[in-house]
Amino acid sequence: MDYSLLYILLWCLVFSTSIIYFLFCITIYFQSKQKEFLYYGLYNLFLLSYILLKTPFFQDLVYQYVWGTPFHHYNWLSQNIYITFLVFFYMHFLDMKIHFPKMKRIFTNFLLVSLSLAFVIFTVDVFVENVNLLRPFFIYIFIPFLLIITVFAFYFAYKTPKKLGFFIITGILFYNIFAYMALYKTVMQTEPEPLIYFFIGILLESLVFMFGLGYKIKLIYDEKINVQEKIIAEQIENQLLKERYGQELENKLKKQANELIKTQKKAEEEKLNFVKVGFEKELNHLHLVSLQSQMNPHFIFNALNSIKVFLIENNKEKAVYYLNKFSKLIRKILESSRIESHSLEEELELISLYLSIENIRFDDSIQVSIETEPDISFSIIKVPPLILQPFVENAIWHGLMLSKKEKRITIKVYKQDNKVKVSLIDNGVGRDASFSLKKKKSFKKESVGLKMTEERISFFNQKHKLNYSFKINDLKDKEGNPFGTEVQFSFD
Repeated sequence: MDYSLLYILLWCLVFSTSIIYFLFCITIYFQSKQKEFLYYGLYNLFLLSYILLKTPFFQDLVYQYVWGTPFHHYNWLSQNIYITFLVFFYMHFLDMKIHFPKMKRIFTNFLLVSLSLAFVIFTVDVFVENVNLLRPFFIYIFIPFLLIITVFAFYFAYKTPKKLGFFIITGILFYNIFAYMALYKTVMQTEPEPLIYFFIGILLESLVFMFGLGYKIKLIYDEKINVQEKIIAEQIENQLLKERYGQELENKLKKQANELIKTQKKAEEEKLNFVKVGFEKELNHLHLVSLQSQMNPHFIFNALNSIKVFLIENNKEKAVYYLNKFSKLIRKILESSRIESHSLEEELELISLYLSIENIRFDDSIQVSIETEPDISFSIIKVPPLILQPFVENAIWHGLMLSKKEKRITIKVYKQDNKVKVSLIDNGVGRDASFSLKKKKSFKKESVGLKMTEERISFFNQKHKLNYSFKINDLKDKEGNPFGTEVQFSFD
């Protein structure tokens, strides 16, 4: 067959773009779990198998192994398959399950039944000689019903909110106009290379849907941001309720104490002491929960600020990647706000996740390493949630951010004197240099992270009869010059 130069160029362009779109969509699907990417990727995969049959290269091999065998009927089966996945993509892209659930079920049942029939007919055509049923089934049954679905698709796309229908309407118009032109010219044999029209339609439709998928990613991201903002607002509201409840408890305690002091003697004074001790324990517990809740919004806002960079740069792939990490981080923070303690293993996992997101601001220039000894039972050691986070944050923003050299954070977990030690080491500018730079600023913000951590450890020790502690060491070289800071925790 004598192929024109235009046919060859268009075939190569469609072949390469189908491969790229398939790999791109499958990658995005495994990161975001959005089914429209899966269906559009599978559409490109089976479209690729159909296009391979039309290759202008290696025609002898193609004829020997496909066209010259009963498997040449796959030419029609592949069209049925990739069109089915394309319609599934339309339905998920338009969120028909939400807006038009009844019609989605009808379309789904039709597509599954027609695809099953196509496979059955294909099997018959392959194994029964002189039978060619798949071609008339595709042209005279599947295509007319598909045309009806296309008409309905225009209506549903027009009714779909958030401008998603614009991409579907435009893509369908491009695809169907050129696809039906190619089909007509193929059946009527009016041109030597009718697939040129089909290739043009595929390229225009793919370009429209790639823009549409990008717009859909933006909508999904905006929705997740709104959810996170609602979570933060609820946490702030819960914090206010806790503080109000604590104040009510304190006022009630004072009132009861005054009444008991006035009306009771020694026995009644002992009862008063008992009541006061109970209320103080409740207040201490409330104080501990309050400290945890104060940390969580601060922690969340740091992570959100890190991901905002990708929104500004419009880097959709990295935005989806870090959104997955961010959702896992949010889940762990919400879990930690409801518990009093968790294992050291969970604490290190949470800090590692925090560092991976915070490192976005430095273009992954911070080298992070966690070194552990093999004989330590991490799951047995219980610590207050997020106890290491303030120090990791200080190491980044008051140590490494001010340093111009290579940035490193090392977390070491080891045993010493039958105690489990955790050392957080950074190679920043040191506390003295950081304090000097703070004094030069016109606006000074007082850090309460150290005081809050001391209070949390104190409450934790009192309740569980432990002796947890931490200390901060300034690291210096042989000449006495600062080269970092070490925070050492002792859990015994």
